[in-house]
Amino acid sequence: MKPLAEKILPAPRTALVLSAGAMFGAYHAGVWKALAPHFAPDVVIGASVGSLNGWAIAGGIDPELLISRWIEAEEAGRLRYSGPRAWLDGVVRIPHLEEWIREMHAHFNPRTEYALVLTRLWPFRPELVRGPEVSWQHIASSCAMPLLFPHYRLNGAVYTDGGLMQAMPLWPLAELGCRRAVAINCLATLPFPGGRLSSKAMRAFSRHRFAVEDDIEILDITPSEALGNASDFLRWKRSNVERWVELGYRDGLAAVETNPGFFAIRPAPFRQGIEK
Repeated sequence: MKPLAEKILPAPRTALVLSAGAMFGAYHAGVWKALAPHFAPDVVIGASVGSLNGWAIAGGIDPELLISRWIEAEEAGRLRYSGPRAWLDGVVRIPHLEEWIREMHAHFNPRTEYALVLTRLWPFRPELVRGPEVSWQHIASSCAMPLLFPHYRLNGAVYTDGGLMQAMPLWPLAELGCRRAVAINCLATLPFPGGRLSSKAMRAFSRHRFAVEDDIEILDITPSEALGNASDFLRWKRSNVERWVELGYRDGLAAVETNPGFFAIRPAPFRQGIEK
């Protein structure tokens, strides 16, 4: 009797998940530089600044180019305060940030499945938007901090910061069929008081199910050193960006070295994507 052929099971779908974090998002770029030679996710998920970094990563941006865009983002990080003309405007003018988002959206087309999280104001709930449907306004809306930045009306609804209720958007994993994830959380420690309590209250009010199934394997990568205070969180500063990128790179290398089995399942060299 011939032996039965060994059944080869497909590798579980794996996600790269990027947190909210405003200017701390430079940390994502440093971690991705370390992960890219070893890790090819099936899907990229982001909220707030993680949606912007995630769009570029899903589009195949070279890690060094992503880092350089952060280091050279002085204009995008400038905050200009003014009285809002309408309640959707916010009190901060961000024309250069909007330009940065539009440029990133225009130049990179996802080659890897991509999804971002938005917060719908009414009914109050998080929503998932997938790659083909994503416009630059979706990314800008996911980055729109309440009361501060301009908000957008999309398909008749107003949306705000995708990380408002949960900085690290893990709840879409099951919906996207992912059983494993690398989660880069640059906002594991909130730089302002009361943030966790208010997020918890908003999650309860929304009645959305944020729990993650127990059998989903998650590798968390968080800063090994404090990134900064509330001012650092909001304002671009070159020395901060360079420090966060370097810290992210070190933390990413440590994650690869201490979890060889996780990355061995889906090894793949990084290849730069083709811009639109």
